[in-house]
Amino acid sequence: MNALRAFWRLSRPFWASRRQWPAWVMLAGVIGMGLLVVQINVWINAWSKTFYDTLGAFDTDALYALMGQYSLYIGAYVLIYVYLDWLRKGLVMRWRQAMTERLTADWLGDQAFYRLGLGNEPDNPDQRIAQDVDMMVDLSIELVASFVINLAQVGAFVVILWELSGTQTFSLFGTAFSIDGYLVWLVLAYTLLGSLVTHWVGKPLHHLNYEREHREADFRASLLRKRDHAEQIALYRGEAVERRQLSGHFQAIADNWRQLMGRERNLSLFTVAFERVSLIIPVFAALPLFLAKTITLGGLMQIRSAFTAVQGSLSWFIKLYPKLVRWSAALQRLEQFERAIAASRQQVREVPAGACLCTEGLVVCRPDGTVLLDGLDVRVMPGQWVRLDGRSGLGKSTLLRTLQGLWPYCRGQWQLPPGRSLLLPQQPYLARMSLRELLAYPDTVLPSDGRLAGALAKVGLAALAARLDDTCEWQRALSGGEQQRISLARALLYRPQTLYLDEATNQLDDDSARGLLKMLKRELPGCTVVAVTHQVVLAGLFERTVMLEGEAVPA
Repeated sequence: MNALRAFWRLSRPFWASRRQWPAWVMLAGVIGMGLLVVQINVWINAWSKTFYDTLGAFDTDALYALMGQYSLYIGAYVLIYVYLDWLRKGLVMRWRQAMTERLTADWLGDQAFYRLGLGNEPDNPDQRIAQDVDMMVDLSIELVASFVINLAQVGAFVVILWELSGTQTFSLFGTAFSIDGYLVWLVLAYTLLGSLVTHWVGKPLHHLNYEREHREADFRASLLRKRDHAEQIALYRGEAVERRQLSGHFQAIADNWRQLMGRERNLSLFTVAFERVSLIIPVFAALPLFLAKTITLGGLMQIRSAFTAVQGSLSWFIKLYPKLVRWSAALQRLEQFERAIAASRQQVREVPAGACLCTEGLVVCRPDGTVLLDGLDVRVMPGQWVRLDGRSGLGKSTLLRTLQGLWPYCRGQWQLPPGRSLLLPQQPYLARMSLRELLAYPDTVLPSDGRLAGALAKVGLAALAARLDDTCEWQRALSGGEQQRISLARALLYRPQTLYLDEATNQLDDDSARGLLKMLKRELPGCTVVAVTHQVVLAGLFERTVMLEGEAVPA
């Protein structure tokens, strides 16, 4: 029941949306074509009785006609089945795309991805969005469609099996008993027993599949981190440590895999035997009718076919149990992820905007609640350049993130300045994208080539203007100083009303850093700048300095 409740919560936004009416049409098409397949199976079941009776009578002409009829059935079956699968895949992609967009928007919205990373983040959000959504959607469509189709097949063939069973009479302890439709009761009892045993043997697979997804994702994430930090690892010559770490991650996968192998072996021992025995049970059960000449050979084959169809449909739980386990694990991981995002939103604090940036009694804490900065009162007027000073580790960078509304662990009163703001960190974010997109980031509107080239020239990177369409690993292609120049070029293009600098020039020499900040002052008149920097040569560019362990003093 927990899995069904989780499924309803996760799937409701898609299926309850009026915009997704085409998805309902596609689902109806999948189920409708599945029901056509069931109808063809019913026709083939009736055909099998006629065929085997005709075969026993050696009626050659009738046999050829029956073979042609069977060819039509098979042709229709193949055509419908192929298009059913094609339509199902289209529905899967439609649902997956909508759910991925929703989860991604929730994860990125209100900086939830940032706050989750500060603590209590579910493991591997990337894997949950990319792989668990795919698994949940794909298996959901398959399970729902197959359940409905198998239910219809049970309804169709139970009637046939009941009629073929007739009334079976037997004696037990001298008392005569008669059972109508005994083959139906036999298949129900056999399938129920098989379902109970399957669940009992396979129940531990849920936890093992959950752990499998977790450990596989940890291994992939570790490989990505090695790639992202290749230069640092190479400079340290830390390959041996990295190999040991990767080996540990993969050993966890191997241990889990061996446990899965054992449990799946035990489940397969039962399910394979169950499936093979079910092929002969209807023949043995119907032998008394055949030997009594109540039914013909064709009737025996029809009973076998109908019994197999009913038993196969009722065994939906048994046949799909491994997929149900994987589906349940994906649901659990996605529900945990959604709950974590919702919990992170409770940390969002609406900060009012005012005429200037100011704080009153602001207290900045660590995630564990210990205080970094206490009772901070700061007022920064529009257009002022203010430097934050204090000992290392005091929390200056954290204060910048608090002022921009990113850091949730704070209390007190403050207001944000009007207009848009931009924070340039010490280590710029340089994703793999074209240089023009890289320079425009975080703006989604790309500036003209002239503006891009002009910004590059002003920060001393005029030579890169010829590479605006190039895409590469800029984090590796550019030196630390060049990366910070790219970051300053972004400020020129974005033109924020408030600019926060967190050691944004510490990889540049003093003269270059001073020249670039003078350029910013000239190119962004009226921009409020709040900076953290340990480069003493830059102090003279700021109108005042705020000593975080004391009171504000003029620069």
